[in-house]
Amino acid sequence: MSITPKNLKSLLTLVGTAFAGRTALARVRQARDDDDRLELLDAALNIAVVITGIIVIVRRLRQGEEA
Repeated sequence: MSITPKNLKSLLTLVGTAFAGRTALARVRQARDDDDRLELLDAALNIAVVITGIIVIVRRLRQGEEA
C-alpha cells in the first residue's frame, strides 16, 4: 500500500478514532463504577459509533488498494 494523501488522511482518522474508542471504554468503566445507567448507555452508543467509523475507514483503505 503506497501512502497517498487520501490514505494518509484515512490513517490519521483511524488514529483519532482509536483514541475516541479508548475514551469511550474509560467512560464505560466510570459509568459502571458510578452505577449510572444513562452514562453507560451513552458510552455504549459511542463505542458503536467508533466501531462503525473503524469499519468505514478500513473499507476506504481497502478500496484505495484495489483502485
